[in-house]
Amino acid sequence: MSLPPTLRLTILRRLSFLPENTLRALRAASVLGSSFPLTELATTSGRSALELSSDLAEAIRARVLEDDGGHLRFRHDLLREAVYEDLPASVRVALHREAGQRLARSGAPAVAVAEHLARGAEPGDADAVAWLTRAAREAAPRSPAVAAQLLGRAIGLADPVAPDRDALGVERAEALLLAGGIAEAEATCRSLLDRDLDPSVEGLARLYLGRAVVAQGRVADGLAELRRMQDGPGVTSGERAVAGGWASIARLSLGDLDGAAATAELARDEAVAAGSHPTASVAVTALGLVKEIRAELAEALRLVDEGMRLAGLDPRREGYRYPLLVGTRGHILIELDRLEEARSALDAGRRSCERHGVRWALPSFQEWLAVERFFAGEWDDALAELTAALELATETGEHYSLVHTLSVRSLLALHRGELRAAEEAAARAARELTAGSPRYRSHWATWVQALLLEAGGAAPEALATLGGAWDWCQRSGFALEYPVLGPDLVRLALAAGDRGRAEQVAAAVDEVAAGNPGVPWMAGAALRCRGLAEGDPKPLCAAVDAYAGGPRPFELALAAEDAGAAFAGHGEVALAAPLLRRALAIYEGLGAARPAARAEATLRDLGIRRGRRGARRRPRLGWESLTGTERRVVDLVAEGLTNPQIGERLFVSRRTVQTHLAHVFAKLDISSRAQLAAEVARRRRG
Repeated sequence: MSLPPTLRLTILRRLSFLPENTLRALRAASVLGSSFPLTELATTSGRSALELSSDLAEAIRARVLEDDGGHLRFRHDLLREAVYEDLPASVRVALHREAGQRLARSGAPAVAVAEHLARGAEPGDADAVAWLTRAAREAAPRSPAVAAQLLGRAIGLADPVAPDRDALGVERAEALLLAGGIAEAEATCRSLLDRDLDPSVEGLARLYLGRAVVAQGRVADGLAELRRMQDGPGVTSGERAVAGGWASIARLSLGDLDGAAATAELARDEAVAAGSHPTASVAVTALGLVKEIRAELAEALRLVDEGMRLAGLDPRREGYRYPLLVGTRGHILIELDRLEEARSALDAGRRSCERHGVRWALPSFQEWLAVERFFAGEWDDALAELTAALELATETGEHYSLVHTLSVRSLLALHRGELRAAEEAAARAARELTAGSPRYRSHWATWVQALLLEAGGAAPEALATLGGAWDWCQRSGFALEYPVLGPDLVRLALAAGDRGRAEQVAAAVDEVAAGNPGVPWMAGAALRCRGLAEGDPKPLCAAVDAYAGGPRPFELALAAEDAGAAFAGHGEVALAAPLLRRALAIYEGLGAARPAARAEATLRDLGIRRGRRGARRRPRLGWESLTGTERRVVDLVAEGLTNPQIGERLFVSRRTVQTHLAHVFAKLDISSRAQLAAEVARRRRG
């Protein structure tokens, strides 16, 4: 936006006392922007650095310019804008073009050359288009967003009938997709496909369209586009393999595991034949996902590790632009109860995404970091990660992971007794499924809905809902979900008198656990289902021991509660009491108010005295309400660290730090970092 003429003239009058040679140097400098290296000004102006330093000394003394390390910069953008806008428009264009040409001859970075040539270009300027394209390709590995911007300018300048204009559009669509501009990537591809395209360009446009549509949660529509791309003319075997890898993931989400595996195997073979390691890595990872869903976890991890090895063979490191690899490894490690390894892998993947500007996958990384913290019993931190995931999903348009994120959010709220929040998250997840297609593990939404129905007193409807999710998983081969859904389904079936259903579910969960030896949560779920189905406290006590050997405190508490209730039902109150107290202590530590109330009611009904109560639940407001992570964030804010610096220290994202700070501000009734630092200082003095 141009400065108001009166303000511009006022600033120019205040600069008019400077010598003419200084003003001339300032005009040349204004073309370079608010900050510039002296060597670049020397190159673009054709004068020596020594001459310029002498001329600009007056501007520094007058505080128009100031030294900024390796650059000089205008003390205020208004100063630069006033000088720049005082140049006639035709002169500015000519200066930019000349600057671009001189920078190009000096071997300057393509981005700097392109910026000036673009500003000095007219439509159809092939030289400017070429430099913008080159600059975009140089920027793409580090910043797809910058690449998309540069390509957009190149397309705007290109001759409408230029043969490579549509190819630039496809290249821009991929950059937009990676940068998290998913809806814009879809719109770009659809605009291209609305006209006749060269078959090779059409294939890539349909590939990125399919990926953008899948990323937005419309998986069936995205799969249709990917299949059209594979069947289209002019598509190379390598491109067909890329589409096959993503089509496999879409098929998996829709419940077609056999089709997903067959598609991934074909894509892998084509990628290997084409010598494309990044494409082969995606296909092999898709095979790993199929194995994971089939509850073959050891083989799933082996395949994903192979996918990462293949990605590492690519000298351009393009495989790491698809963080599917690291993310998949992270959630397989969660299923194996290797939570610390999972957290490390997921954090490394998130950091890699941020480093390379790949934003479309960030919601998924935040989602799985939240899941890991939920299972680890770090529920406050899980909530912060979920909040960050939901915000990123809104910003990027990535809704593929949104149903699972909302389901975990609802589950956490339900266990904490926040029924309204749980119902709101579950309802939003249901709307997502109505508007799109099933997605990876989206039937968690059905599980949570069943638990909410039960909480509302609609046990028969809860059983029918959860039973429907179980039946779908069985038909589709989603064996990984048996230990997740099994205990609640057994419990609901028994309450309804359907012992046959309970026994069938328990047998299925037992088979999954047997196929994954050494995984505590699966062994615990199998024993818990068996003990519930048979009404036998012994398997339930064994379930407690199994969970105690793993890292999941909430599931340990559920098993202890079940075992205590079973002993109580057999009249063995002395054996029931310590189990119920153990469960209650864990629930209270997690802030799981709903199951805590249930366990306490069971103790009261049995006439069992709790003895000395443990620590009361943390207050909701004030200094004592802060969680451990929030206190660490507060201490680092008081040290003067920025959000990115705090994230580096705590191994969380900048956005998660922002979420923690928002919670801190609300709890302490303050609104700024300065107030927070002052409060920390006051408390330390006291």
